[in-house]
Amino acid sequence: MELGKYKDEIYNRKIQIVEVDLKGSIIESEDSLFKLHKSQNIKDVHPFFEGILPLFEKLSEKINFPCVNLQFSEKIIIADIDIIPENGKIIILIFDFTTHYQESQPLVQEKNEASILKHKLSFERDILIAKEDLKNQFLAHLNHEIRNPLNNMLGFMEILDNTKLSYEQKETLNIMNKTGTHLKVLLDDLLDISKIEKGITVVKHIPFSLSQVFNSLVKHFKLKYDKKEVQLELEMDDDLPIRLLGDPTRLNQIVFNLIENAYRNTKKGGISIHLSVKKKDDKLNRTFFTIVISDTGVGIPKKELPFIFDSYHQLEFDQIKPIGEGLGLKIVKDLVGLMQGQIKVESIVGEGTTYAVTIPFEERQKKETKKKSVPKGTGIVISKRILIVENDEITQMLMMKTFLSNDDGYLIEIARDGAQAIDFIENRKYNLVLLKMDLPDMNGYEILRHLRNNSNNNLQTLPVLVVSGSNMKDEQDAVIAAGASQFLSKPYTKKELFAKIDNVLKK
Repeated sequence: MELGKYKDEIYNRKIQIVEVDLKGSIIESEDSLFKLHKSQNIKDVHPFFEGILPLFEKLSEKINFPCVNLQFSEKIIIADIDIIPENGKIIILIFDFTTHYQESQPLVQEKNEASILKHKLSFERDILIAKEDLKNQFLAHLNHEIRNPLNNMLGFMEILDNTKLSYEQKETLNIMNKTGTHLKVLLDDLLDISKIEKGITVVKHIPFSLSQVFNSLVKHFKLKYDKKEVQLELEMDDDLPIRLLGDPTRLNQIVFNLIENAYRNTKKGGISIHLSVKKKDDKLNRTFFTIVISDTGVGIPKKELPFIFDSYHQLEFDQIKPIGEGLGLKIVKDLVGLMQGQIKVESIVGEGTTYAVTIPFEERQKKETKKKSVPKGTGIVISKRILIVENDEITQMLMMKTFLSNDDGYLIEIARDGAQAIDFIENRKYNLVLLKMDLPDMNGYEILRHLRNNSNNNLQTLPVLVVSGSNMKDEQDAVIAAGASQFLSKPYTKKELFAKIDNVLKK
């Protein structure tokens, strides 16, 4: 009996029932929570009840108010309140949930914070994706816009180089050529970083010669820095395989950047390149090569070594301007990783720096080939007619000068827009179309569709070489899928242009 009384006492302490009329006057109250008087009006008990009093006369069904903070004298509770209409009266049930709300508040707060964090992370991820897309769009646009004038500049300098120049003019032109080529390298580096980060860079698997790659690089740098007091030496072990399968372009890019970086940071002394075999994996037919490039330059402080492969990281020395390759070393690290290799660096300030790169390549088996006898020709060159679709006047002039007195018998005509190009193609005969994708009246895709969907079989099969300032792989793939024969990215040399034309016409 005593236990039952204790339960009743607990129950009565947790719930208070108050009966009022429609005007709010208290008729009866079980004062288990607060002591109320029959002479009181409920609106005078607490401002909450004053706020809901106008509802009493129109109330037709129960209303619940959760989590209401009530204070009577010095007692404060957190309550759920039910307002129930009953036979012209109002029953007010006050449930004391103070302990429940106090205990659940930290959990609710934790859930809210977790939810906020989740949404914050999602929002930040969306921002990063948007920023990455914007960066890639900007790089693609910048890449395209810069390559067109750069191609014209380098093209006219190549034409100028074949004219009679004084010694001083020749030297000035060489500097301009080096500057233009450096701009092209920077553009390629910017684009490569973007492609590597997006995971769309493809490593080729083609035959190449190690000695050819390295001997060409050494020849290039000796000519480039012939006036600098720095000796460049190449040492290749005797047991190196001659024929390999891999990506010579990426290998060239890695070694080029490391040698360039060594020259930048070496005023006097020497730069050495040592190429050796580290190990062989006979099961996978792979050979791991180690390329060690050492210089006697200014060196790198130990604290800077972990950061030298970051984009645009510059090394600061007292009273010495910032040095470092910036994008070049970033490209090197990314490409080495892409080719499943490793790179290490050691350096001593004032003595020099050594980079050790290990990269695997597959050995290529020698195949016996029979020489084909080629019948002698008549010596007569049959002219090939080429339509160049180009609206830019400077590029038109460059094309005319480029094809002037060529040894391959190319005759050119120029269409200034898409409509004129289609008119020429339908009414004249051409062996090849050099097509610009961005024209004032239509884009290159429309011209390609017109050709490939044409009822005339000659137009369906007419070779089209797209020349563009973009070298984004997805755009090149789209152009080929639309019907182009091949793609040539700006800037290009005259030799590269004619080689590409020759390749398209042979197919």
